[in-house]
Amino acid sequence: MRVFRLLSVLILGLSLFPPGRAQQGNRFPNIVFIMSDDQGQGDVECYNHDSKVPTPNLDRLAKEGAMFTDAHSGASVCTPTRYGIITGRYCWRSPLKGKVLSGYDPSLIPASRETIAAMLKKAGYTTALIGKWHLGLNWTLKENLKLQVKNDYSEVEKMIDFTRPIQLGPPQLGFDYFYGVSASWDFPPYIFIENDHLVEPPSHRAGGWVGDLPPGYTRENIMKHKKEVSLAYWRPGWAGSFKPQDALEVITDKSVEYIRHQSDQQPFFLIVSYTAPHTPVVPRDEYKGRSRCGVYGDFIVELDHGVGKIEQALKEAGLYQNTILIFTADNGPSLRGLPLNLQKKYHHDPSYIYKGYKGRLDEGGHRVPFLVSWPGHVPPGSVNHSLISLNDLFATFAELTHQKIPDNAAEDSKSFLPALNGQELDNSGKIVIHSDFLGYLGIRKGDWKLTFPKNRDRQALYNLKEDPEETRNLISEYPEKVKELTELLTRIVKEGRSTPGIPQKNDGPATWEQLYWMK
Repeated sequence: MRVFRLLSVLILGLSLFPPGRAQQGNRFPNIVFIMSDDQGQGDVECYNHDSKVPTPNLDRLAKEGAMFTDAHSGASVCTPTRYGIITGRYCWRSPLKGKVLSGYDPSLIPASRETIAAMLKKAGYTTALIGKWHLGLNWTLKENLKLQVKNDYSEVEKMIDFTRPIQLGPPQLGFDYFYGVSASWDFPPYIFIENDHLVEPPSHRAGGWVGDLPPGYTRENIMKHKKEVSLAYWRPGWAGSFKPQDALEVITDKSVEYIRHQSDQQPFFLIVSYTAPHTPVVPRDEYKGRSRCGVYGDFIVELDHGVGKIEQALKEAGLYQNTILIFTADNGPSLRGLPLNLQKKYHHDPSYIYKGYKGRLDEGGHRVPFLVSWPGHVPPGSVNHSLISLNDLFATFAELTHQKIPDNAAEDSKSFLPALNGQELDNSGKIVIHSDFLGYLGIRKGDWKLTFPKNRDRQALYNLKEDPEETRNLISEYPEKVKELTELLTRIVKEGRSTPGIPQKNDGPATWEQLYWMK
């Protein structure tokens, strides 16, 4: 009889808390994922001790948790990386084979695809995204019009009914709450969106150069010398009351407000997606002069301050001890934010020791800072050399919440949950695919990296363990390694996945120019 009663209690418990559902008092941790826009390891002091940009809050996060040295964005440019984070799938498997979306392009993610937010909701999480989206929105169009996105946004804006709800965006893709902007702050509309509505109607058109002009420059000659100065250009389009200088502060304040409304009774998943230090590089006045790297450095100081406010909000709410707090970037630094002449002037390299910048297959294009704290799990002050990709977040959080990923979801995501408990992962068999601005690919397996850039004469093979700065092209010395990696990349493309499982189909055309080695 006693055994029967015990079994009854166990069965009742399983019915109340099915697999993947958090139990009160022993619930899953909160997850706060903070991502900057266009920032390299060289812009964070704990990575680069010669940095001219003070980042005390990010440095404290590293001391309280771990600093990953070999973390990579899913691409070296914005939209594809964000697609990979939300879906756990490389963006070149989607219809978008290269470049990025505008603020008016339709949603790149169909409502039928499983997202990281929808997956966590199944585990009992409440979910939110605050800040930059840049994955397309299905705007409601005026009657009898068909959207045709052109470079002349004034023509596009005539087709959209801004008074009506957005039909497909974060709220339809697993997020309970969204407050942000459709794309970068250099793509219109320059108006924040709350859930599926603009927070205010468009009131005027804005755009052009913003920021302080250095001595000797005028609005008339700035276009001639735009590569020589750290200014910012935003494309003409509809705007409201918000200015470019407002974006970072608004995103921080909304994130803090969201955290203060959470309780310890239900876990939450919050993505904080900053628009900085992406152009327009426009720090608020109180941050100007706070770095030794001009307005670019000052902008990162303001960003660092925002991260500090979010961490403090978690601590004040009594939520920090049960929160996985992550900081990273969507890709490497941009030469538009800090041109080479200003890097020399300030003696600051935002890519740190790595070659290249945003939009490239070089390490500087996609090797990003990755800091994570999780009290009681991540060893404080630790340095982890595991090879990880931002695509891996999907599988990591699925394992965290005891969920099985179906074959048609997160095809390019592999869990690194053991690394969050202080383990160094075996990198020898780990595979990461890189893509550049135009969608050309490279493959990393263990210490070896092979790239297939648009200029086929510049194809390169590197051993990153021996040569992390990519100074020695070994392509003619190791033909068997080139053959091995080429065949591996070809198989990964054709099978529609880089993880074990039933092969899946890529979206879009069966062939495209970026896969020239397969022809």
